[in-house]
Amino acid sequence: MSNDITPDEQNTNSNETPCPLCNEMVRVGLVRCWNCGSFMREDIAEAYRKMQENPPPMIFSPLPEESDESAEEESRASTATMTAYSDRDDDDFELDQSVSVTEYEASDDDFQLAGGVEVSEQESSTIPLAREESAEEAQQHAAEEEAAEKAEAEDESKPKAAPSEPDEDHSVATGGDVLLDVALQEEKEEKRRRKGGRRRRRGGKIEGGIVVYCPNGHRIRVREEYRGSAGKCPACNVMYLVPMGSPKATDEESADSGAEKEAAAGAESFDPGAYKHWFQNLKLHAVDPTKLKLKPNSLEKTFTTVDVAISPERMLLLGLVKAGLLGGGSKDKQDKARIDIAQHLREEKDDAEIPAASVQTLSADQISKLKVVFPTMYDHESIFAGVPVFGKGRIAIALPKQEDSKENQYLTFSLTEYRKFAEALQELHSVGDLGPDSGIPLTDETRQVTCHYSEEQFEALENENLEFYEADPEIELTLVGRQCQGCQLIVSEDSRKKERIGGKTGKAIAKAKCPKCSEKFGNISLWQIKQADAPTEEPQEEAAAS
Repeated sequence: MSNDITPDEQNTNSNETPCPLCNEMVRVGLVRCWNCGSFMREDIAEAYRKMQENPPPMIFSPLPEESDESAEEESRASTATMTAYSDRDDDDFELDQSVSVTEYEASDDDFQLAGGVEVSEQESSTIPLAREESAEEAQQHAAEEEAAEKAEAEDESKPKAAPSEPDEDHSVATGGDVLLDVALQEEKEEKRRRKGGRRRRRGGKIEGGIVVYCPNGHRIRVREEYRGSAGKCPACNVMYLVPMGSPKATDEESADSGAEKEAAAGAESFDPGAYKHWFQNLKLHAVDPTKLKLKPNSLEKTFTTVDVAISPERMLLLGLVKAGLLGGGSKDKQDKARIDIAQHLREEKDDAEIPAASVQTLSADQISKLKVVFPTMYDHESIFAGVPVFGKGRIAIALPKQEDSKENQYLTFSLTEYRKFAEALQELHSVGDLGPDSGIPLTDETRQVTCHYSEEQFEALENENLEFYEADPEIELTLVGRQCQGCQLIVSEDSRKKERIGGKTGKAIAKAKCPKCSEKFGNISLWQIKQADAPTEEPQEEAAAS
């Protein structure tokens, strides 16, 4: 293995990174690629996909008790309710208890049919609509208007009487107390007029119903019978729409149970026939040698996900669904595609009709020529010069080059995936030792060590192959000891905690003094693969007792 310094590392612009989909250089910090629009990070793409698939449900809040505040305070409260939290998401919305919310009750005159809303005949019969004026009512209104005009003309024709002498002086009539009383009376009248004009109640208070908000944020309680119709806000006369009923919990439970049954049935029906070995979600990298950058992890995110099916006659590389902006499709679509492809292969139908987005076939002769191109015994023998371009601890196998393509294809594996893949090729195609002298541990290589303090012997993994175990998501490692970088002294983790070498947690182990050579201990760690919990023996004991 070589160090991490690469020939072209100094010539690489650190402010740019390659796009995972189109390999164009994109400025660091951008969320999407400027060329193809794909997300630069998998976690952001996954979050966006989940947000599109699972929109937040509509929640109707319970109605608080009605307050008797003035119209001015109610107006400010309704405005605060709309503007103070307008820049937050619905899931983060919480009503401040110090803010009072005005609730209006919609009367029958506040509703009318919306243009794009379908309403049944029974619902439409309960929604009052505007009606035309009859002929008798029109004549009566015309007569009233003529009488009012005559009375107004007579008042104008009468001579104006001379102003009489006031009973008291002007200074007394306009005194401070008198003006104050007049102002208070006008204020009371104004409040009464506003309060009376704001609400129009008919038939008493609405019991039950649902709470909706108009576009200006006024809270309105509406009867259940007006679901799906449109009304006018009693406060601002703006049109609003009453939502339809939300699905019942029983319907949701039945839908969930139906989905679980379909998933279980799909798992039972997955039978690919002669393709005894099926590997899911392997990474396929297409690399243009002229654009290759010898930099660690430069190709880590530039891949497509494929399934690999192996039979005694051939190997299939299957792209399950078409790759979109967010990647290779949802898990449900992928599972359904696997079931359809397995059924097609089991029935031995025409290969040209395999229901997959892409299919690449390798014959038995091509499978026998597969070889590991990373890691290799000597760095100069590899096109990658020993640089982990696919990611640290990843294993790469070169595939036959396709016709009319400038790109080379590589399948990359974790350690667990590679071991299973090598076993499948050995079983079906007698391909043994796929990567000779590559340094890949096909079996767990350990060594026996002894603790300096407790003289306890324990096994630890070879540090030369540790990077493969650390990069494998299916392997969990356990720290079992430390080794001095100078005198190679071994200390188990339990003894290190008792002796407090490097502190309680061992963070300062690199600068701690070795008890044998008094030099800095260093940071060489010893690891083991975490073993699964042993099954309990209670059933055996019960059987023996019976």
